[in-house]
Amino acid sequence: MANTSLLQVRIPAKDKEAASAILEKQGTNLSAVVNMMVRKIILTGRIPFEVEINPLAYTLDEAIQEVEATMAIEGMDLTETDIQMLYAYKKGETSGDALRQQILEEI
Repeated sequence: MANTSLLQVRIPAKDKEAASAILEKQGTNLSAVVNMMVRKIILTGRIPFEVEINPLAYTLDEAIQEVEATMAIEGMDLTETDIQMLYAYKKGETSGDALRQQILEEI
């Protein structure tokens, strides 16, 4: 067997079940799709889809707080600059690609 590593992801059980059912109908599974996504990230050097927040689900402040809380769960605190970038993106003042480029230039 190839040299592999275990990846654990916490998601709501109902989301896992729903996604698994959809993928099973397509002849694949979550593990295969996650592997495809990781390979695509490696090949392109970016997230292989646009990350957006449903504008009907949250107010601007709620959306930013949701991102901040999610990042905190992963042990990654957002700086004030990060938060301002999120506001600019949410307001349509900048694109995800422009922000991604800005972030890459900073690291």
